Amino acid sequence: MNRYVYLAGAITDCNKGEANDWRNIIRLALEQRGIVGISPLRCEPLMGERYQLTNQDPRFGTAKAIASKNFLDVQMCDMTLCYMPRDLNERRLSVGTLIELAWAHALHKPTILVTDYPFLHEHPVVQANASWVLSTLAEAVDVIVGVLGDYARPAETFDWGALQKLRKASA
Repeated sequence: MNRYVYLAGAITDCNKGEANDWRNIIRLALEQRGIVGISPLRCEPLMGERYQLTNQDPRFGTAKAIASKNFLDVQMCDMTLCYMPRDLNERRLSVGTLIELAWAHALHKPTILVTDYPFLHEHPVVQANASWVLSTLAEAVDVIVGVLGDYARPAETFDWGALQKLRKASA
């Protein structure tokens, strides 16, 4: 039986690498353990240099289409991982990610918030909606594997240096 994790995080005003690289790394790390990472960008193509709030595609680009698809994903997944690094969220707070965190909590799904942003660490409503507030994606994979996956294969075997290289290359 496959288990699914929704990969919530900044999209608006991000370039392709900022929005996708961490998701691809996490998907690979989880896939090695029989867990499927679900990206909200799987049917939302990049139009221009950066993702915008909406686009002209009536199937997947409107506000209602985006919210409906993302809510369905949160409902269908076993857990939600919200990645909110300080650098991206100081540039533009990922309000959609916070809403997805609240949706998952309201649906009684386990939630993980990964952030290095003190504002999010300290916010009482964010704390109340996140099952775990962690500092690194490696810690998040440990929790996901511990809760949903095969306990025999620890997350430490994944090359986390690759994530840092991808983030630096996409900056």
